[in-house]
Amino acid sequence: MKTKNRILFKTALLSISLVLTSASAISAIIPMMLDQLSDVSSSLIESVVTIPSFSMMLFVLLSGPISSRLGKKNTVMLGLLLVLAGGILPMFTTNITWILALRLVLGAGLGIFNSLAVSLISDFFEGDERAQLVGFQSAVQGLGSSLATFVAGQLALIDWQFAFLCYAITLPIALLFFLVVPEPKRAEPVSQTPEETGTKSRGVSMPVLGLSAALFLFMTFIMIVYTKTGIMISEKSMSNAGFLGTAFTLFSLSSMVAGFLFGKIYTWFRNYAPFISSLLTAAGFVLLWFSQSVTMVTIAMLIIGFSFALFIPYIFTTLTKIVPKGSETISISIAMVGSNLGAFASPYVINAVGTMFGNGTASFAFLVSAVVFTIAAVICLGIAVKGKASRNQASVLGG
Repeated sequence: MKTKNRILFKTALLSISLVLTSASAISAIIPMMLDQLSDVSSSLIESVVTIPSFSMMLFVLLSGPISSRLGKKNTVMLGLLLVLAGGILPMFTTNITWILALRLVLGAGLGIFNSLAVSLISDFFEGDERAQLVGFQSAVQGLGSSLATFVAGQLALIDWQFAFLCYAITLPIALLFFLVVPEPKRAEPVSQTPEETGTKSRGVSMPVLGLSAALFLFMTFIMIVYTKTGIMISEKSMSNAGFLGTAFTLFSLSSMVAGFLFGKIYTWFRNYAPFISSLLTAAGFVLLWFSQSVTMVTIAMLIIGFSFALFIPYIFTTLTKIVPKGSETISISIAMVGSNLGAFASPYVINAVGTMFGNGTASFAFLVSAVVFTIAAVICLGIAVKGKASRNQASVLGG
């Protein structure tokens, strides 16, 4: 393949990742929707941001069977078309039922080709080049999220419904992918011994379920950054509220930077990484709770965006170490279900907690999250210290 064509091919292959994490790009319109749709509950309106996670969770699990029937290229194209339809069409209605239904379509589209964005790289590239592209794929996700959030924020200044136009980027991506990327060759099935078959059919272990539960709780309380920040700015009547869209963009960028640095941070801190992540996230939520200006809100979001982006890769790195050989795919899928289910359930859990304590303000929600992540930090520290003590004891006995 000529160098020019090779660059175009890689660009087309990576371009589909630009929209993978764009579901929350329209977070800045939540306060505007609350103002215009005053007869709709806040939980439903906040679900506009989180409900794609529900259908994404389901279609991540269905992606394998669908791609087996349609082929990987056709599955990606189907996903992109669903993202285009579910992303843009909500701008033509103010009916909350239709908006939520279309957001479910968006999530389904994202879920269908979520795992294919990585597996297609493995189909076409090997060795160091494959590893490099997988790293680029993660970075492109962060870039796409930042870009979509910024564009949606700027369009929302015209009218909140215009924000959904940020998903129009899916059209040129779909055209580029369709014209440049071929269907990869299907691997020949490999016969397995009874021992290998038994190994691959092992059930999901308790540690995997535990890590999935941790992801559920983590995403439940991290998603309030998207759903409650705009509401808090309105509650406190902060000036320069229009900067919120840019703040969300910076939030995504800080997460992207953390993703790039995770390898180094993990090398330095090892099992103390989730403790540091949880502690910094708690500090960010405390700052959000105290915030009296959009500047303070933005600083808090930068801290949270950086710190929470360290937690998720640590969970998946740990998963790949503890699961039996052959169980990686199902274990990661279960973990992704926990993550997406937590994101979907977030507004309902947070509002239930607010009702329980008689305080439904956004500021109180940030305080609750600060407490949750402080407790998480203590637990993570205990686990890290206990793990280090066990390793030291093992080395002494071994010596």
